[in-house]
Amino acid sequence: MEHIVKLSKAFLIENIPDGRFRSFDGNVPEVGDVIALDQGFTFDDGKPGCLVYALGLNGQYRYEALVYETEIGDELGVK
Repeated sequence: MEHIVKLSKAFLIENIPDGRFRSFDGNVPEVGDVIALDQGFTFDDGKPGCLVYALGLNGQYRYEALVYETEIGDELGVK
């Protein structure tokens, strides 16, 4: 039986520095990207963060990033 996990999505509203993302296909995070929200955590500075993924049109992963909650917009819901 295949399990499909549906993640909440949001817009990226800030630029992410090089040290906080990993590109799978050469793309870099850009303001306005729709990102899937995965795991929440706390950064070393005590501020809340989230592991996010950007997906391409065919569902392939473009990049993963560690973002502060202030760098993402309101959730778009689960899709």
